[in-house]
Amino acid sequence: MSKKAPFLSTFVSSLLLLLFIIFVHITEDFASLSSTHQSNVPVEIELVNGHLRGIESIFLHKRVRSFLGVPFAEPPVGELRFRPPQPKRPWNGTVEAITLSPACYQGRDTYNESFWGSEMWNANTPISEDCLYMNIWAPAEAKNLTVMVWFFGGGFYYGSPSLILYDGKALSLEANVIVVNINYRLGPFGYLFLDNEAVPGNMGMLDQQLALHWIRDNIAAFGGDPKMVTIFGESAGASSIVAHLIAPNSQGLFQNGILQSGSLDNKWSMDTPRRAYEKSIELVRLVGCNRTGLADAIRCLRRIPPTEFTEQLWNIPLNFLEFPLVIVSRDANFFSAEDAFIALRKRHYAQDVNLMIGINHDEGTFWNIYNIPKFFDVSHQPKLSLENFNECVQTAFSRLPDIVREAASHVYLGTRRCEYETGFHQNLADQVNQMVGDYFFTCDSIWLADQLDNAPARVYIYYFDQTSSANPWPKWTGVMHGYEIEYVFGVPIYNGTAGYTQRERTLSEKMVQLWSSFATTGIPSLDHRERNARAASLATIPLTEQPSLA
Repeated sequence: MSKKAPFLSTFVSSLLLLLFIIFVHITEDFASLSSTHQSNVPVEIELVNGHLRGIESIFLHKRVRSFLGVPFAEPPVGELRFRPPQPKRPWNGTVEAITLSPACYQGRDTYNESFWGSEMWNANTPISEDCLYMNIWAPAEAKNLTVMVWFFGGGFYYGSPSLILYDGKALSLEANVIVVNINYRLGPFGYLFLDNEAVPGNMGMLDQQLALHWIRDNIAAFGGDPKMVTIFGESAGASSIVAHLIAPNSQGLFQNGILQSGSLDNKWSMDTPRRAYEKSIELVRLVGCNRTGLADAIRCLRRIPPTEFTEQLWNIPLNFLEFPLVIVSRDANFFSAEDAFIALRKRHYAQDVNLMIGINHDEGTFWNIYNIPKFFDVSHQPKLSLENFNECVQTAFSRLPDIVREAASHVYLGTRRCEYETGFHQNLADQVNQMVGDYFFTCDSIWLADQLDNAPARVYIYYFDQTSSANPWPKWTGVMHGYEIEYVFGVPIYNGTAGYTQRERTLSEKMVQLWSSFATTGIPSLDHRERNARAASLATIPLTEQPSLA
């Protein structure tokens, strides 16, 4: 056997060492790459109260952090039922934030449980009185980002921050913002009003307020800027935003508000103390807690199972589109200083919060299906006779004087009334839908925008007029109450199975940009260039497949 040359042995040794170094580097890089693309990686942060562990995952080819079921208050159970919320105490160890918040205790919409158009609004997580949690989504490596806080709707009697529709990952990533969905107590647990310290009313509003304080104190740990907070909400969530403009202890907690189909001056949104007390006392009677002394009645109310309340809630006598228990305009803790009805009229509210106020084309159809089912709970295009029309007007506006109903009918039918003397007509049904939408939603939103126009802050109005390919309701229902939400949360962007068109996906992308630019700058923009603030005030933004700033 021949002997190897010394230089060859040295060369081979050097080559092997080089290959080993390359292998080590490749292995380390691969391990790093593998970690970067893992679908679920635990991530831990430190809050004021203690440590919190969430999950970092991949969504829309980007990394997002989800902190689900984050506690911000002590459970409002036992002696804390009906009382103002108590801040969450510090905890030892690490809280796992990997499960969506439960829904606050509520009933279910059983009108048509087999129909997704109704079922989609029902709670998709367990219901519980222990419900004061929030869900938070943030882009990985977030730093000093705008914070968008979602107030869900549901008439103050049902709703949840955890609905599939409200998943915040797409909005967070597409807009590069922190999305926070908060929870608040509903129905009697949040709005029973006996006008005393034990059952003070507006507990749900105080839940929202405490959540906003918690966000101010903790959101920096998630990569958010506590001085860049926008509340956006729909229906009852939108009217809640206006309430926080009035509430003294909410001042300075948010800089912008987006009101989607709701305002505090909506007829269904807020009760006088007298009406709130009447309805509350009736519920006390219905659940069997009417006692000689108020203290005994309250002890009874704290002991009975929560199901007793939800089973009896809708047995309270109500008017058309009146909800059982809602915001009360005067209380000791939330509004405190002044009745909210008076504050609205006198413009005694925060003047430095920019607002974007919106309405949908067909606000009335959803409610008429539920409240005038005789004519509107149909799959085909409804048509009415003039007699049917008058019956609907009487049903929807029974609280108004006869002369007002007659005047309204004249305005909506105009000179064409004689054309409807015989037969059945689609336009009569359309006008009932329009009247209900205008009276209970649209007109109040426009009034509020006019009220706020002279304030130092900016005000914008949007008009949503885009039907959805994924809407399960009959086509005649149009652009319904609540059906802009899917575009705001980016559902058409990530849901490839619901039948959205490319133009709908583009519209969703643009709405995400409009909402997030407003949240960041106070000006809704598609090109990120700030326009003259006062010239843009009360600009109307038509939201269809091709939105533009008018």
